[in-house]
Amino acid sequence: MFFEYFPTRPYAPLVATLLWCLGIGLIAHFAVFRLRIFEGLAKFPMAPPMLGLPAVMFTFMMAFMGSAAWQNISLAQTSLINERTAIIRLAAVPVLPDSARQQSQARLRDYLAAAVDEEWVATHNQQPSPGAEAALDRLESDMWAANALCRTQTTAAACSSALATSTYIKALDDLRAARDHRLALGTQGARPLKWFFAIALALMTAFAIAAIQRANQRTAAISQVLFCICAWIILSMVALHIQPYRGPDAVSSAPLQALRVVLNP
Repeated sequence: MFFEYFPTRPYAPLVATLLWCLGIGLIAHFAVFRLRIFEGLAKFPMAPPMLGLPAVMFTFMMAFMGSAAWQNISLAQTSLINERTAIIRLAAVPVLPDSARQQSQARLRDYLAAAVDEEWVATHNQQPSPGAEAALDRLESDMWAANALCRTQTTAAACSSALATSTYIKALDDLRAARDHRLALGTQGARPLKWFFAIALALMTAFAIAAIQRANQRTAAISQVLFCICAWIILSMVALHIQPYRGPDAVSSAPLQALRVVLNP
């Protein structure tokens, strides 16, 4: 689906699916009524039950894609909650000394800025941000460096406890997992193979409709128009929701935006 080349147009899927449905209807109609291979159907028409096979397969294909689209939205919301929770846990861990805690807060702000501005807004979570990955690496390296420094000091008063360190590393691992899950979900709509099969089944259904009505061109045209309208509606619904971070029901980055405000000094 070429609507992915217009990321700033939220309703580009409507235009793309409309063009596909128009093409499907016109190709099937003119092929059946213009090609000599279908002339015999005027005298020996196909049995109407033959329409059921491609129509049922197309219905199952769209049901599968629609179910996957809504499941991706649900998974994206869960991933967002996990990511937000992990950041809150990282910010709440009592890291010592105070300079290390301040540095950790700064790294979290850098991560949020890169994740929201570069991953959410710029690429709709389809491409990872080097800035976000660098911020996560610095968070981990800073904690290990602080622990290594504590081993060389004679007093443990300015060092994080073992519980704080383990909690911090666990929260950081959860943050990495939630981000990776978010980016994986962001690429779900960019896989063209499923669209190829869906459009192929729609075309076969349009061919079957025209072939069954080969004896009456007007009846065939009306039937195909009705089918193309229904196909456009279902294709549009799936196309508008296939990418969980783009479209009318897109998952919002508002929870992460709120954390940016809280973590700002």
